[in-house]
Amino acid sequence: MDLTRAGASTGGRPSSISLIREATQVGLEARGFEPSFGPGADLTLVDVLDDGLSPWVEGAGIESLYDRLGPLLVRVHAVPGDHAPATGLRELLSHADGVIVSTRSHLVRLGSAGLLQADRTDLIAPAAPEMFAGTNGAVGEGILVLGEDLPEELEQALYGLSLGCSVLGPDAHDSGAARRFRSLLARHEVAVLTEPEHGEDGVIAAVCAQLGRALVAPGGVDLAAQPHCFPVSSRPTALDWTAALRGALDHAQLPELREEETGEQLDRLARVLTRARRRKECSRPTAA
Repeated sequence: MDLTRAGASTGGRPSSISLIREATQVGLEARGFEPSFGPGADLTLVDVLDDGLSPWVEGAGIESLYDRLGPLLVRVHAVPGDHAPATGLRELLSHADGVIVSTRSHLVRLGSAGLLQADRTDLIAPAAPEMFAGTNGAVGEGILVLGEDLPEELEQALYGLSLGCSVLGPDAHDSGAARRFRSLLARHEVAVLTEPEHGEDGVIAAVCAQLGRALVAPGGVDLAAQPHCFPVSSRPTALDWTAALRGALDHAQLPELREEETGEQLDRLARVLTRARRRKECSRPTAA
């Protein structure tokens, strides 16, 4: 079940969420699980975005989650910023039998807010789909922009470098997301993320590395540490975009990621789901 940004009036979810969920479904099926949606499920895994907004629409059937027989696990996706956790997220986590977060900084932030219980919290980076570049290693042309729209500063930088671009909004459909993304990225030389939350989990960066494409995105030390990533600030100027794009265009292709990196994360997720149990109501120390 996906509650990510369901109640937001300002647009869709990060582009990586579809890739994460598709990789999760495929990976769990390969490990003997049967992912589906229904009230009779042995357990329920919910994806939700911590962006300070209510994670569901009024009347979306959230109460039915609390009445299910199996355990409820909530996987929380981080969005950078100083926003306080939404009331709806706090309520959801209070009902959860288990919580999964993907970054240590997010773990500390949610734990400090008193939203996590140490004995039912797991830290697992989200799995990226396995995608491979063509045997000839050919690089496409132009820029693929992932975002709601094209920022004016980025448009100025593209114009100054005489670069064309395609703009792809967040994809709300999990089925085939990886295949569509690979097809699009294969026809472009560089991927550009316009919002910090689109690259927070590192999945888009991992996919670009697999396909041998450079990535330009708002980010910090995590992106800067990867040779195929060219980070800009959260509020980049046209000069910032121009410098990052120049670096990305000069970047040589990288070898593909090792296959076991995704497999190990899915193995850990499978173990968490397997041991999930309905918790008994009792006081527990917070993860903070």
